[in-house]
This record gives sequence, C-alpha cells and structure tokens, in this order.
Amino acid sequence: MAWLCGCIGSVEKELRLTQYAIEKANTEASTRLRNAQKYYRAKNFLEAALEARAGLHAWPDDGALVTDELKAELGYTLAASLLFEGEHEDAIVEGNKVRELTTDNYTIQVLNAVTLAETLRRLKRAEEAREMGEVALKRIKQHNQELAVREIERSGRPVKFSGAHADVALEPTTRITEEICAYLHVIVAEGYMKDRDYLKASSILRDGLKREDKIEEDTRAMLYKLLAQSLHLIAADSSFLDHF
Repeated sequence: MAWLCGCIGSVEKELRLTQYAIEKANTEASTRLRNAQKYYRAKNFLEAALEARAGLHAWPDDGALVTDELKAELGYTLAASLLFEGEHEDAIVEGNKVRELTTDNYTIQVLNAVTLAETLRRLKRAEEAREMGEVALKRIKQHNQELAVREIERSGRPVKFSGAHADVALEPTTRITEEICAYLHVIVAEGYMKDRDYLKASSILRDGLKREDKIEEDTRAMLYKLLAQSLHLIAADSSFLDHF
C-alpha cells in the first residue's frame, strides 16, 4: 500500500500548489485593481490602464486563475481608462470581453455598458450606442424590480417601482446615480432620432427628465435640447403629412 500513500501525497501536494497559485494570482489581481482605481480617480488614465491590464494577466498562468468577478472589475476599469485616453476601438474590445464574463456584479455590468455606449457615441455609431444604452437601462430596471420585490417581501408594504432610475431609497450607496441614468437616456434618444423615430425619442427624453432636480445642469440641458428638437421634428412631419 506504500504506492497508494505516495499517490495520495502527490495529489495533496499538487492541490496545495494549485491553491497557492490561485491565491497568488488573485492577490496580485486585487492589488493591481486597487492601484488602477487609485490612478483612475486621479484621472491618470494611462497608468490606470496599465495596472488594470497587468491585473488581467496576473502571474501565474497569465491571468487564467483570476476569478471572473475580479476580471470584470479590471476589465471595466481598463475599458473606461482607454475611453478617456482616446483609444476607442480598444475600449470596445475590452468592454465586450467584460460582457462575456460570468458575474453578478450589477454595478460593473451597468457601468461597463455605459462605457461601451459612450465609446460608441464618440465614434458616431449612434444606433449601436442606443442599443448598448438600452442594455444598461434594462439592467437598471431589472435590478430595481428585484429590490422592490425583496422590500415588499420583507416589509409587506407596497413599494413604488423606480424604473430606469437610481433607487437611492432601497439602495442608498449605489454607484448608479441619477446622473448616469439621465445620460443613458440622452444616448438612447440620440439613437432613435438617428433612426427618425422622434416619438420614441421624445418618450425616452421625458422619462430621463422625471428627476431633473437630481441631475447636473449640462445633462438636463442636453435632455431639454433633444426634446425640443424631437418635438419640432414630430410637428414638421405632421405638417408634411397634412398636405396629402
């Protein structure tokens, strides 16, 4: 039976080495993420991108042992940093990689979709930007609905559904602010206007203005400007049809 004991010992040693490698990779990835976030907050997007990319390729096995949760945060930070560095095509590549990961991190899912939508907007790809903006708004709605259901089950009292807006009542520390929600409405509305669907655009814009007191002046001005344009174009289309 000595051979069996030897085999068991080898397996245990291999398991310990594997566990060590996993811990080593994820510790390095976590450190790189903190560094990347620090540089990102300081608007040093180049260093943030370098740190995030290093975390995604953490030793050993070139990042293969890093968890999907960490990869999602690193990938989003990398994509956002590349966006602000003007590396738009690379930002789209990295953002799409994040979308392929298995993660339940609602905040990262939404922020990554916002990053992709804004990148596509800057590339003048309004229809694709609209689609990505709608992905983000849909995820916000879904999350708010889940929060509302849990609160109803917990308290037994009715809860007003927040739709595609920041639900600070049920989630006061959320990073998905009303400003982010409003800006997503801008991106989505622009896409519909590009498609000449002015009625849909105006509906989206009105929804984005529901909590206008909680958004920044520039974003509020964009929403009102686009709403005025869409209403003008709706009226123009109606006047044209009246001639027939």
